[in-house]
Amino acid sequence: MAETVLRLEGVGKTYRLGKTSGAATIQGRWQAWRKGEGGGAPTSFQALQDINLDIYKGERVALLGRNGAGKSTLLKLLARITAPTEGTIYINGKISSMLEVGTGFHRELTGRENIFLSGAILGMKPQEIQEKLPEILAFSQCETFLDTPVKRYSSGMYLRLGFTVTAHLDADIFLMDEVLAVGDMAFQKKCLDKMREISQQQGKTILYVSHNMDTVRSLCDRCIVLDGGQVVYDGDVEQGIDHYMMQRLTVQDSYDFTDVPRKGTAQLMRMQRAQVSQKDHWLNLQLDLSSKEPRKGLHLRLTVANARGTPVATAVSQPFASDGTAEQRLTLTLDTDALVSGTYSADLAVVEPVGDKQQRHDFLEHAIAFTLEKEELPYRVQWPQQTWGSVRLPVMRVEHGA
Repeated sequence: MAETVLRLEGVGKTYRLGKTSGAATIQGRWQAWRKGEGGGAPTSFQALQDINLDIYKGERVALLGRNGAGKSTLLKLLARITAPTEGTIYINGKISSMLEVGTGFHRELTGRENIFLSGAILGMKPQEIQEKLPEILAFSQCETFLDTPVKRYSSGMYLRLGFTVTAHLDADIFLMDEVLAVGDMAFQKKCLDKMREISQQQGKTILYVSHNMDTVRSLCDRCIVLDGGQVVYDGDVEQGIDHYMMQRLTVQDSYDFTDVPRKGTAQLMRMQRAQVSQKDHWLNLQLDLSSKEPRKGLHLRLTVANARGTPVATAVSQPFASDGTAEQRLTLTLDTDALVSGTYSADLAVVEPVGDKQQRHDFLEHAIAFTLEKEELPYRVQWPQQTWGSVRLPVMRVEHGA
């Protein structure tokens, strides 16, 4: 029988919402109440409820779910970043987590110093880390910048070194949360091959959160789907992906994101159902944006994925301003003529250019779903998206002669 490395029994996590006084004594709480701080009925948000799971040695498990389903919260509990409010978690082995690019790195330390720091946290001796160093440098290709503070690294360099340190040091369980989205395609393939290798050859266990279904199919041998903080599916990868896709492709009349925990200064609050004109195939979407401070150069970025979860197109809006005082209604219009018939989902982000990079103020995965119905070709041939793709290029010209 396979060895159990993670066991969750009745695990739940509840977050308290709203402003709190921060007072730790009875007197402090009384004074805060007199001032009107932290008053009112307490409100809470249950991110996870009654999670019961056994994860076995050597498994590569995909965690899927819509925005706010509880995926990241579950990984944070397993990484012991936060504690569950109910239930018990049993951990058998050392855990290494990469929940965002460069998690665990100290920005003022050099790449070399962060490698040794990460190894020390896992209980490795300096000599053991030194023996791993050549392999880490060869994989990350960051040797030239090894003695440079990581605060000067590009996001790509940060990712390469962060992933390499996580994957090469002496851990038994690896937690990965959408960490490969920053890297180029060649490095993504290299990382997937490495994760598959350490699982198959060294018996390491991997929990992997991703919205790229192709990487899930390539890497994982088990799939867990979360919805509303509960496990709604646990089993085969393909069936799990189908279950997840049915969730995200549900077209709703309206969408409310006010209860979704986020940290950005400009946030999407509500949206109306996306309307698609059957005459010219323009998509129209009304949404409400709330910002905590004035912003002049905001953009909306919409990334469209097909029914298999593969991103097929991205559109970026013209710049717009937000006064930072109240919610404002925005209307988004997009020409979808290049997309073929089918049901699509779309991620929405609020971004702002800062130098040569983009600052992301808000991100909602699978924020909307919409359906297109078209006559693709003049001779009415059905369009097979799996082999032909989801984007129809303009008609080619054919001429006689040279």
